[in-house]
Amino acid sequence: MATIGSSNHPGKAKWLFIVLFLLLAASGALVWFQLSAPPDRPFTVPGSQAAASFAASIQPEEIKKIEVRLQSNLMTDVGFVSWFQQANTELGLPAQWSGEWIAQDQLLYGFWLAEQGRKSSFDQWNRQFRTYFLSPRGLVYPVRNRVVDDPLEMMTGLDSGTQLEPAADDSESWPDSLLYLRVLALAYAKWPSDSLNQEETGLAGVLAQVIGTGLAPDQLVAIPTSAPTQDPAATPTPRPEPTTEQEAASYAGDPVIRLAALDLPALKALAELDPTLENRYAEAVSLVQEGLISEALPLYAYGFATSQQGYVRFIRPTPVVDLQESLACALHLAEIGQLDPRTLSWLLEHLLNDNVLYSTYHITQGQPGTAEESLAGLALTARIARIAGHEPLYRRAVERLSWHRATSPTSSVLDAIFRQDSQGVVTMTARDNILALLAMS
Repeated sequence: MATIGSSNHPGKAKWLFIVLFLLLAASGALVWFQLSAPPDRPFTVPGSQAAASFAASIQPEEIKKIEVRLQSNLMTDVGFVSWFQQANTELGLPAQWSGEWIAQDQLLYGFWLAEQGRKSSFDQWNRQFRTYFLSPRGLVYPVRNRVVDDPLEMMTGLDSGTQLEPAADDSESWPDSLLYLRVLALAYAKWPSDSLNQEETGLAGVLAQVIGTGLAPDQLVAIPTSAPTQDPAATPTPRPEPTTEQEAASYAGDPVIRLAALDLPALKALAELDPTLENRYAEAVSLVQEGLISEALPLYAYGFATSQQGYVRFIRPTPVVDLQESLACALHLAEIGQLDPRTLSWLLEHLLNDNVLYSTYHITQGQPGTAEESLAGLALTARIARIAGHEPLYRRAVERLSWHRATSPTSSVLDAIFRQDSQGVVTMTARDNILALLAMS
């Protein structure tokens, strides 16, 4: 039996020392890991199917078909071109592709990939986007153009090794950069890493310098004046005089903050990274909320003219509100829980009564300003309805959007959301189809 002072005691002390050393090393490693780990920054944007209180209208395999067609018809080694036009033998038109890559199309797709939790696809997308769309200081170029020898030449295919050149106005876009911050914030919240942290905080730092002490205008627009409102009941029915190009050119350009450019969740995330910008976020929320046109037409003005300190409700020769721009404002408000319920009621009324959402609506009369449907408007409405938990509106919007999906086996846009003009020319756009992915999945 071992006794005090026996030869076994030094052995026990040795093992006790080893155990204590290992415990201290493990504790130190844990502290080091916690200190060196990327900071925790939760970022949630409502609107995905995973967060919805009701089941999806479209099956996952159908969503996949839309994405496959989007990639096969519009994807290049640079990103998605903005549109593809199907060949029309009756008119003698060959298939044509746009020579323009729009940053917002790429960013919406990147956001969808992050929302779907597809990390490897997102990482590949992010490398591609950073290669072709970021300026030297890290902001986003809004448009990139294909290098062509003939300015009138259209793309005849989606070849590899595409050469790009800047757009005519190659200025950086802080609204597109803000959308990129939203994408990075969501990706970082899902997959925290040092690289994503550096990308997000680096972009936030540059954006803070650009936005500065006040929200910067992002566009110069020629602000038209309202034409006299015609009385549709008059006999004979009056016809408004068309606005000539000379008259349109006489308007002076005013700096305008587009309300749709104020990505409220992204500005909130930016303010959390840089608390000095909290007032900019509050200012943006107020600008969008107060841009509501009227109770009768609860849509949103186009922008805010900084020189006049007033809202620009429309920028076309005729007094009509652009539905896609307006619903982008409504979506941003819905994402922060500030959606005006009158907008939701207006959308439900028009989809129930007309089964259509048009691209423009008259500011005072509230009637459609065109016969063209807004496919993007339907997708945005579906996303808004899902955030609001409004199942009837969601299903009606998705049903109408799906009506514009190609079903002919011989069509080169099979499964895509497409547009068809009065001559029968079929076009699919990246924007319509990416917004459909965000609305349906």
